[in-house]
Amino acid sequence: MNTFFQKKDIMKLSETKIELLAPAGRWEALTAVTDAGADAVYIGGKHFNMRLHRSDFNFTDEQIAEAVHYVHSKKAKLYITVNNLLCNDEMNEVGRFLNFLSEIRVDAIIVQDMGVLHLIRKMGISTPVHISTMMNIHNVESALTLKELGVSRIVTSRDISLAQVKEIREKAGIEVEYFVQGDMCICQSGQCYASGVLFGKSANRGECMKPCRWYYTLVEGVSGQPIGDLPSGHLLAMKDMCLLRHIPDLIHAGVCSFKIEGRMRHADFLKEVVGIYREAIDTYLDNPAAYYLNFTEYEQLYNHRVREFTTSMAFTPASASLVDISGSREPLFLSRAAKEKSLTKEDIYNDPFEEVSVTSQVQRDSNLPHPLLSVKVSSMNALKAALDEGADRIYISGEVSPLKKEFWAKTSYREACKRVHDAGKTIGIGTPRIANSREMADMAWLFEHAVSSDIDYVLVHNLGAIRLAREFGLKILGDYSLNVLNIQAVNLLEESGVSGVTASLECSYKHLKQLSDRAPLPVECVVHGPVPGMILEHCIPAMVTSKSHKKDHCRQVCQYMGYALKDERGEIRPIELDQYCRTHLLLARDICLLPYLHSFVQTGVKVLRIEAQYYDDSLVKTLVRMYHKYLGVCAEHPNISLPIQESEWDVLTENSPREFNLGGYVQDVTHSKSTAEVMKSIRK
Repeated sequence: MNTFFQKKDIMKLSETKIELLAPAGRWEALTAVTDAGADAVYIGGKHFNMRLHRSDFNFTDEQIAEAVHYVHSKKAKLYITVNNLLCNDEMNEVGRFLNFLSEIRVDAIIVQDMGVLHLIRKMGISTPVHISTMMNIHNVESALTLKELGVSRIVTSRDISLAQVKEIREKAGIEVEYFVQGDMCICQSGQCYASGVLFGKSANRGECMKPCRWYYTLVEGVSGQPIGDLPSGHLLAMKDMCLLRHIPDLIHAGVCSFKIEGRMRHADFLKEVVGIYREAIDTYLDNPAAYYLNFTEYEQLYNHRVREFTTSMAFTPASASLVDISGSREPLFLSRAAKEKSLTKEDIYNDPFEEVSVTSQVQRDSNLPHPLLSVKVSSMNALKAALDEGADRIYISGEVSPLKKEFWAKTSYREACKRVHDAGKTIGIGTPRIANSREMADMAWLFEHAVSSDIDYVLVHNLGAIRLAREFGLKILGDYSLNVLNIQAVNLLEESGVSGVTASLECSYKHLKQLSDRAPLPVECVVHGPVPGMILEHCIPAMVTSKSHKKDHCRQVCQYMGYALKDERGEIRPIELDQYCRTHLLLARDICLLPYLHSFVQTGVKVLRIEAQYYDDSLVKTLVRMYHKYLGVCAEHPNISLPIQESEWDVLTENSPREFNLGGYVQDVTHSKSTAEVMKSIRK
């Protein structure tokens, strides 16, 4: 029997064909990587892709058509990136572009936005669809869902191990592509909102200003004081991925396409990288039993590196070794530490959304239904406080804090459900934003008890959680991590069994109005609470204080005190750690729309949410009371915007842990400022 399996494995390996996928941002790079041995090349048009910082990169429609002929003449394939998040205003033009790509017979379209995937299906385009790493596919259930939607390949999350990649490949039966070389983000793919909210230049639209590359100091969260003599530096600056030494591991994990990052790199650099990987792949497949890495070629790659090298999380959990805190090899700092704008007492009398309403032709409507007030909580006492003060809907947070000793037992869920239902309100259980295979098993337990506890709905963050919740017959609400910015994305989620959606944290006021006007599902938005700028696999406190990680003998320093990162401008961004040892890095200001509730009622949004899971119980009580009161004022005076009382504003600001701003609602990431304008505003 053992001999049979050995022969079967050898036969499989001898028939293996590995695709080497190379980037190109200009024509000379396209020809260079093709000549160097790339089996496929991926490029972007002048719009709708994740590399939009420079207008002299990317390809016109005419150049794309020419590139198809050129690459096909070399017996290679051409993939086109249509892989950023898009708003409704862009969908017609995207449709035209997709038709064009179909007509010229590109070999695949790479997609992040669920709305683009839905549009491709709706238009009947037969071109293969590859899902970008930006959709953050990190569990089998998500991959199965995409396969059923007609997707032929996924580029997995860069934050999962090769063992998890292998599991997805084997259980989902879908092609898997994996990054092997190039630039890395420390934040989970598609889950970084820092640049978009701070600058209006979104990491999900190819314009990230890279706040992860700033200089930081780990400090105590409340006082902002440094902790001992711990090192400061570029604490979030990931090294570059290099998996040249691990080609056999990638092949045995079932990876069919080795992806090189670098559409902004020059032709000579890319030609060298592609040539080295081509030689290594071919040598291994020619005789795996005799294979060893060519030392000279590895040294050649190493000596021409941009940053230091890492294998990221392909083999080991996130650790301090993945980060270069010196920043000495950072090729370009796109931005420096920035002050976040704060709401002042004077601002509460000047509604910035009234002007937006005029320019976007938003009309006031006195017949709009009164929105519900939802509150996300992390404790039973906070739940009771929210109910007492008038919350219509309660969400129990999917992440819990070891520092605050939070814990929900089976009996807690039943008690919470009874309390909420006795008050005539509804309740939902939140899920973690990220869920690998082990965590999906935990989620299945959670869903089983949601059914037995008579929970009204579950609040989910990814396609895998949607699929799992559907199996339990639960009512599903989509949370903000699904990055909904357009109606087509809502349509796809509706087809997937979702009953309501939450607008992306990067959604502007104008686009929120468009969503609520046209969406076939109820739309919810966050009106108050911290903004999770990034979510990381890394535990920053453990990495800095002890160089340990969650699979190591960590002494759980996260449970001694609250931590934060302080930048060079003195801005303090709190760190929240969850039960899975992930870092949730909050922005320095919380969203507060209390003075402008009248404008947000006018969007027609069905549910307004307070993200209160990180607040103490007394603040939850204060917040819910105030929002409930002023929603009542809006209902009584639909045509008049009445400012909140100064005394109440003072109480709110004095009792809140951070100052306030308007989050992404005053930005428009689809019409961002130039980089020069952003840099000028940073220096103020």
